[in-house]
Amino acid sequence: MKVVYRTFDSLIRWGAYVAGILILLTTAMTFYEVVSRAFFHKPTSWATELSIYAIIGSCFLGSAYAVRTYAHITVDLLINNVNDRFKTVLAYISNSLGLLFSVIFTIYCFRHVLKTFELEVKSASLLRIPMYLPESFLVLGGVLLCIAFILQLIDGGVHKGGEQL
Repeated sequence: MKVVYRTFDSLIRWGAYVAGILILLTTAMTFYEVVSRAFFHKPTSWATELSIYAIIGSCFLGSAYAVRTYAHITVDLLINNVNDRFKTVLAYISNSLGLLFSVIFTIYCFRHVLKTFELEVKSASLLRIPMYLPESFLVLGGVLLCIAFILQLIDGGVHKGGEQL
């Protein structure tokens, strides 16, 4: 069981690495677009669209890592004013609801991506990118998020945040 647990944590970490690479790519594409437009008066036809897809990918692939490291935004007014036992109960409730949302989100995204693939929907830009490719980030991120919430339920308890995997 520990091997499976560590493997899932590694998958989540790799999702975070890919999210970081996508942010770097977005930065490079945006820089290139600004230089190309400002100095050479030749805007690109691809930088804005690919940057948007990369930002979407980074958000969805990185969300599971944020859950696992307790790096997401939390409102802890209630948590700070209850005993440890109730904190644990609230953590289980919170993670269960997060898992429920993630499962529903992933199922509907998967169905949407399949429909997009079947209909051969392409972007309206000059690139004509098959839309199932960037939309797949939602499914991958949803699966990672489901895994993250399952691991949170296995871990149980309340943490202070910012912990490393």
